[in-house]
Amino acid sequence: MFSLSSRIIVFAITVAIASTPTAMSLAHEVWVTNMTSGNVTVFSSDNYKLIATIPTGAGAHNVALTRDGRIALVANVGAGTVSIIDADAKTVLATIPSGAKTHDVSVSRDGSRALASSVGEGTITYIDVAAGKAIYSETIGKKAMMSVFSTDGKRAFIVEPTNSTIIEFDLAKRAVIRTLSGGIGTMAFNPSPDWKQAWMTVPKENRIVLIDIDTGKALGSIAVEGEPHGMVFSPDGSRGYVVQRGLDQVAIVDTVNRQVVRSEYIGERPDMLAISPDGKRLYVTIRGEDKMLVLSTADLSTIAEVKTGEQPHGVAYRR
Repeated sequence: MFSLSSRIIVFAITVAIASTPTAMSLAHEVWVTNMTSGNVTVFSSDNYKLIATIPTGAGAHNVALTRDGRIALVANVGAGTVSIIDADAKTVLATIPSGAKTHDVSVSRDGSRALASSVGEGTITYIDVAAGKAIYSETIGKKAMMSVFSTDGKRAFIVEPTNSTIIEFDLAKRAVIRTLSGGIGTMAFNPSPDWKQAWMTVPKENRIVLIDIDTGKALGSIAVEGEPHGMVFSPDGSRGYVVQRGLDQVAIVDTVNRQVVRSEYIGERPDMLAISPDGKRLYVTIRGEDKMLVLSTADLSTIAEVKTGEQPHGVAYRR
């Protein structure tokens, strides 16, 4: 029996020598998780045609991809699992129990480790990606909303919304390093591209809270009406794009002047968003209308509407 790591290596070799059209058309894709459908739909980033539908588990919620694009990971909030997917073959390699209501999964820069966050149990599950198994689970509070790996992969920043904190956690020592202040019901921890600041969306307070990552010092906040939810930065860090879920809008935030400069209505209950590597396009899931919108980052005009599965939530760009 092949191990997961062996299967990945064998498949990589197969793809390298294959000459079929399918094998040659895997460069750029957009992956969308669909909660009610319990699957991931994969689209071409060029023409938005459906490439594949991959069953993962009940409540497919958020998706993350390794930087080399070979592996995708899906947090299944209904099933309480993480699915590890061969992104080339579009097949599930492993399914890992990760706690009730697994809300999110993140992956380290080198792709070797992943971290699942359980809002149902308040645990994180540390995962060996190649082996396809959990290394350990650790309770960090009443809820674990989401996490972000540090650039060296040795630490993680974990959102604990019930006590309005961000927990910096040493993954090797399984120990809390420090606790940072967020806002009431903090939803997400978004490091700026230079990793100097973290921008945290706080929907219950209609604002984004900023901190200095190195010192933990509060840097103020930015008023964003309508329950700010998902957020991404432009590649150069000059803009932030924020879903205003309560207003069915998306907003552009000037990160230098720290103010909203534009908002546009985009559809019923938008959720998460991703940005293309060139910074020109946004991909936004519209949960209430079972679709994904492709928007121009310049003015938020609609480039395309793409039919997804039922109740799309997470979205990621695969290079």
